[in-house]
Amino acid sequence: MPSWVHFIHSHLGVKVPMKGCVDATDRIPPMRKHQVSITWLTKYFRDHYESHPLTEESPEDEKERYARVYLICMIVGVFFSKKSSNLLSCGWLRIIFSSWEEMGEYSWASACLAMIYHNLCNESLKAVREVSGAMFIVQFWTWEHMPWIAPAQRPDRDWPIDHPLRGEAYGTRWLGHTTCDNLVQHKLDEYRRRFERFWEGEVTSI
Repeated sequence: MPSWVHFIHSHLGVKVPMKGCVDATDRIPPMRKHQVSITWLTKYFRDHYESHPLTEESPEDEKERYARVYLICMIVGVFFSKKSSNLLSCGWLRIIFSSWEEMGEYSWASACLAMIYHNLCNESLKAVREVSGAMFIVQFWTWEHMPWIAPAQRPDRDWPIDHPLRGEAYGTRWLGHTTCDNLVQHKLDEYRRRFERFWEGEVTSI
């Protein structure tokens, strides 16, 4: 563990408390075995930002530290989330702290998709109760291929070149004034009802 503590300190300028120091918010040590607490790390940078706001005049190395922490949060909380999403394996740090050019050579989309498939296989087991991974991608795929359980799609529009939604993200196609009225609200019974109506031939979409 001391080597990882030194590694984090040399790249982020953060001195990780050693064993025995427990974060009041997280209730676990900032580091446990070869994992670092994301709650502790983000709290450290949030508190530091409040006292030393990041500006255009800030040193480049400080801007880079915040960018690396942002990547850590994206990996842990979004694209490669785990059931214990508060902890990040230190093995990720060697990738996150590599050069920007080297990180750009990785096939992040393939890795994310592989993890989704892996998690779906595990989570199909009867004993498994929780889902992990980038499930929002599965959700978008489901809405695209099973429109009878999806919110209403936003009407196609030819956005002006200066419109803020021009070149928008894929998921925004389900935004719109009528979307909120048609959301399933994560109710299992409602999903079952929609599937039953589809299989009975009552509807092709809702």
